[in-house]
Amino acid sequence: MEVTHSGQVVYSAPISKGIILLRIKLTQPESVYFKAGQYLAVLLPDSEKASYYSIASSPNRKGEIELLVKEDKLGVGSVYLYSLKEGDSIQLHMPMGEAYLREDSDRNVIFVAGASGASYIRSMIHYLDESDHLAHREVHYFLGCREEDELLESDYMHKLAKNYTGFHYHPALSHQEDWDGHTGLITEVVDRIMPNDMSKWQAYSAGSPAMVKAVADLLIANKSLEKNYFFSDMYTPEI
Repeated sequence: MEVTHSGQVVYSAPISKGIILLRIKLTQPESVYFKAGQYLAVLLPDSEKASYYSIASSPNRKGEIELLVKEDKLGVGSVYLYSLKEGDSIQLHMPMGEAYLREDSDRNVIFVAGASGASYIRSMIHYLDESDHLAHREVHYFLGCREEDELLESDYMHKLAKNYTGFHYHPALSHQEDWDGHTGLITEVVDRIMPNDMSKWQAYSAGSPAMVKAVADLLIANKSLEKNYFFSDMYTPEI
């Protein structure tokens, strides 16, 4: 795979349990144009292989990109990215993907993520916040994790919900008893909260392929979401 961008690691630290935030300053070229929700390939050194990650930062930050990397000691991409330190170089191929944010639409939005799938959603929410779109659109964000310390940027999401009457954050945990929020499968939470008529909405989802397919089936079959307004790089409904 062709190298389109080279960069240098300027930050690497945990952002939630088992996930690090990796910030990369672009060096050649020094900027990139991409759309919120797109992804990239990390080219692994001394190998013809590549690992794929959502670009977790906003497109407004053209001189650097951020990745959220889940720890996986059996995954060569994760092991490589976890090993990088400040000052290390990295080679990338980007941007990629068609499941990007349709920012020219005025439809209400539902985001549904499972655990590390939040990296895909993060770019879009940060961009909507920076672009003042949250002041004019109804947005529901559902994030499903096993335990509370796996939730990504909950303080920031709660702040958005406080600042924007149309932004709603719905974290849900599946394996923690001392939790007074939503519990169970994220699809069950979505089903309880969202209206049955979502024909004027658009949806974005990331997580395990099985979860994303379950979300698509729920929204399209039970909530009247139009198939061509469901976006994910993990699953595309037949249209």
